[in-house]
Amino acid sequence: MMMRFIAILTTSAIAATIPFFAQTTHAQSEVKFICSDGFDRASGQRLPTTYAWTEKGKIAIVRWSKKWGSGQAFSPQKRCEEVSPRFQEAFNNGTLNFITNGTINGQPAICAASEDKGACQTLLMTLRPEENPLQILNELKNVLNGRSAGPIQHSSGTPQVYYQVDMKTFLSNAPVEEE
Repeated sequence: MMMRFIAILTTSAIAATIPFFAQTTHAQSEVKFICSDGFDRASGQRLPTTYAWTEKGKIAIVRWSKKWGSGQAFSPQKRCEEVSPRFQEAFNNGTLNFITNGTINGQPAICAASEDKGACQTLLMTLRPEENPLQILNELKNVLNGRSAGPIQHSSGTPQVYYQVDMKTFLSNAPVEEE
């Protein structure tokens, strides 16, 4: 009788945890990083914007305003379309909790690492040579840590710095952008 009671209790405990894990996995899969136009109050224009799309709405992360490179090869729209999936990749593989600066293919870059002091694992964005990687990294850290009222404006011999960001808290507390 006691063995049957323990078996029923164990089965009930396992059954009770399955929805929790399924909900956690489902909630994480509901976060999508997308590129979409967003209204920039400073310029009064709609600009390509990298968003985290959550169940509560669109959260602006990077507003793209300047081209990169010669011609329109890397227009703000193209940059947004290339970078947004990188945020998704970093979020999905768990590296978006540590962001850092580095150099990739001779270009300054912002990337994600799996641990503090870890190597760049997921390239988030390549920067123009005239851009200050620490400034961009600090702005991104402030956005992802909820210390900024809006997205970073990506427009314009550096030590490597690491910041830990709590994506779960950010996605839960960040303001949703209204259209």
